[in-house]
Amino acid sequence: LDPSMMPLVIFSLMGDLPSAQLGAIAQTRVVPELASVEDIADVETEGGEKEQVLISPDPGKMNQFGISMYQIFGLLSLVPEYDSLGDIENAAMGVDAVVLGDVADVVQGPAPGTRITRTNGLPSVGIAVMKEKDANTVDVANAVVAKAEEIEGELQRSLGDEVELELTPVFDQSEFIEKSIGQLRNMALSRAAQATVTVLLGRAAFRASLVTAMSIPFSIVIGFLAMYFSGITINLLTLSAMAIAVGRLIDNSIVVAEVVYRRMKRGEGFRDASINGSKEIAGPITSSTLATVAIFIPLAFVGGIVGELFMPFALTITFALIASLLVALMVVPAFSKWFVGTKKEEEEEEEVGETWYQKLYIPSLKWALGHRVITLVVAGVLFFGSLGLISMIGTSFIPGMGEKMLIVEIELPSGTDSGTTGEVAASIEALLADNDAIEIYHTTIGTSTTSVHAAMSAAMGGGDNTAEITVLLDPGANEPKEQEDLELGIEGLMLGDYVTVLSGDEAQGGQMGFGSGLDISVIGESSAEVNLAAGLLYERLEEIEDISNLETDLTMVVPKLYIQLDSSKIEALGLTEQELQQLQNEVSLLRRGWSLPNVAVNVDGDSYGVFIKGVAMGLYEAENPEATASALRLGLPPSLALADVADVALVEGPTHIGHIDKKLSASIVGEITAKNVGAVNRLVEDEIDAVEDEIDALGIEGVEIRAGGVMEEMAEGFSRMGIAIMIAIGIAYLILVVTMRSILNPLIIMISLPLASIGALLALLIAGYTLGISGMMGVLLLVGIVLTNAIVLIALVEQLRKQGMNTYDALVEGGRTRLRPILMTALTTMFAMLPLAFGLGGGTLIAGELAVVVIGGLFSSTLLTLLVIPVVYSLVDGLRRRRARAS
Repeated sequence: LDPSMMPLVIFSLMGDLPSAQLGAIAQTRVVPELASVEDIADVETEGGEKEQVLISPDPGKMNQFGISMYQIFGLLSLVPEYDSLGDIENAAMGVDAVVLGDVADVVQGPAPGTRITRTNGLPSVGIAVMKEKDANTVDVANAVVAKAEEIEGELQRSLGDEVELELTPVFDQSEFIEKSIGQLRNMALSRAAQATVTVLLGRAAFRASLVTAMSIPFSIVIGFLAMYFSGITINLLTLSAMAIAVGRLIDNSIVVAEVVYRRMKRGEGFRDASINGSKEIAGPITSSTLATVAIFIPLAFVGGIVGELFMPFALTITFALIASLLVALMVVPAFSKWFVGTKKEEEEEEEVGETWYQKLYIPSLKWALGHRVITLVVAGVLFFGSLGLISMIGTSFIPGMGEKMLIVEIELPSGTDSGTTGEVAASIEALLADNDAIEIYHTTIGTSTTSVHAAMSAAMGGGDNTAEITVLLDPGANEPKEQEDLELGIEGLMLGDYVTVLSGDEAQGGQMGFGSGLDISVIGESSAEVNLAAGLLYERLEEIEDISNLETDLTMVVPKLYIQLDSSKIEALGLTEQELQQLQNEVSLLRRGWSLPNVAVNVDGDSYGVFIKGVAMGLYEAENPEATASALRLGLPPSLALADVADVALVEGPTHIGHIDKKLSASIVGEITAKNVGAVNRLVEDEIDAVEDEIDALGIEGVEIRAGGVMEEMAEGFSRMGIAIMIAIGIAYLILVVTMRSILNPLIIMISLPLASIGALLALLIAGYTLGISGMMGVLLLVGIVLTNAIVLIALVEQLRKQGMNTYDALVEGGRTRLRPILMTALTTMFAMLPLAFGLGGGTLIAGELAVVVIGGLFSSTLLTLLVIPVVYSLVDGLRRRRARAS
């Protein structure tokens, strides 16, 4: 999959003109103009193809009059032009008074394989524009849309007011990206405002809050510069990363500003406070930032979809965090002279003692230090209790794109012509026409070549019997309700067995390799054994309530005319090479049909080509299909029956034959509708095991059942992310050991990690999210975030102890001093994540679940770190002193 080859913009050219005329306008006037735009790789059209005169021979009537397929083909080819449909219907067939209309139906319509497109129920032509791989999506899309508006104006002027023509974009990649950029800008501004308010509430000066808020734009710009030089583009994933990083960009600056501000308030001059304050805090914040950045190293080795998605994501966060560290250590101290105002302003500042939150915290800390066992037991119970929430939360893979759209997939019985399929699509379009929640709907009848879903349509055997309606909803629409209402309307049309309504996330997620798509392959050497196993599994999966749209390619069959020429019969007839070639051509005509070269029919002043259909569908409808097929006449002199030269049968054959690793395969696909995808996966695994046991009991060997789709990706993704998290914890610990020059203190700090899981899992449960790869990424991110609080706390305690303070007093004083920056960084990070957690503004792919994990984890780890880490430190310190006395 190369996402860069997806259409950049898909336009619909629609108006009150015949479809063929729209197609001609698109090809001659629209496509060349759009292709001239810089960085456009290709422009393709869909629909607007000219209809043909379709001839459908009736095998029974052909036998009745002794007419052969070659006879129809040859006699019609004698006349290059027919003046009307009636004229060709009356073409003599060379037998008494028999004419073409006596042995075949003649209609005007789309030829087999033709794609028909409509937009909002009107004839249209789809125009898909692809950009060069390295071109800027937003710039090129904007240029293409502007060009389309110019083309539309020119076309309207040339056609006059009596013809209405529209060239409307129905899909535009850039809109989602621009929405994301807008959201990032708004987040940065709101984050700066939040930081200002939070620092002010923390009793810092207004000027100090402005300086710390300044670190956000500085860090974003530096981060974007690093992305530019490393070749990483601004896309949905990297924008999501930057939006999440905004929640951390101010943390280092807050800590530095708080330390420098505190020193200046104690009387130190600007230069000394800046230098000494930076020295005091540089080690801890550098350690915490490096530990946060280093946790992403394992992602380089994760691979698969997870690695492809999250490596640019991780690098973007890394660049932004390193930039925030540089800003905190180099920019904030340089501006610290602004932290304290004039002497008059200083005199007006009211000197207060402990703040209200310190008055709550210090007694709690002292109680915890006096009841260490109880404190640790309570923390342990909360931790292990939170693990029990996982089964209630459930698991999933990767959330969807968040775009509000519906996909209506129509699959009528194999062999249905495109005209009938179009009528069914039109009945569904009527349900959509008057719905105010729908912005636009675009219909493609036949296998699409330009839509995002083209590959899946082709793989599932799409053709004249298939159609797809893409329904774009209003941003304020209730997508689940609209989906449910449409499904009810389709049931009322008695089309439930042939039509599937998917949400945009279901359709796009399944085809992009994530979402909740079920895809199981049954593989073996024997077709009968593969079919048996697939049938057994299909029946079992039908009983699982949370699986919908279950399909197997075993049921996708079409009637096929089986003709095997008999060499012995042919030799007995003594056919010449020329006659043998004619025989083979006629067999091909019977099977597939053929276009009549250089033959046209005039209808209402326009010229149409002629196509003769094969006879398989006509045989399928006959009372005795095989007898009728055997009696079909061949155009050889003397006239022969098909059975005289071949073995003939009419069989139902699959639309395609699948192979995996050179072995026969059958697939079963469906959609998991439950939020807890992992639970459904486990049920599916149980059914697979049961079918394998059944097969073994029947003595069948060599049949293998493989679970692909979301089951395979979830198993692989969770395993790799789990390993990445464990490695990340190990790397963070090693960094702390090196930077703190201690083995025990980093171990104490690492205890803050399990405390984060308490809030993370509880937040997922409350918010209604499942635990997916995005949530696992949030856990990985938490590894770095929650360590910061513990690092700055323990670092100060160690400094105070070196100054001669005892452990208890150092812990209390360290907690009192570090409480404000710890609370400020935690609160600003959580506040910044709230819009993402609530999904406000859209525009991010994976941020919601991740933000909920970070908010919950940071909340619990902050509160418990302030109590549990001092308790653990005091216990470890007591053990160290006892061991030192003993030695």
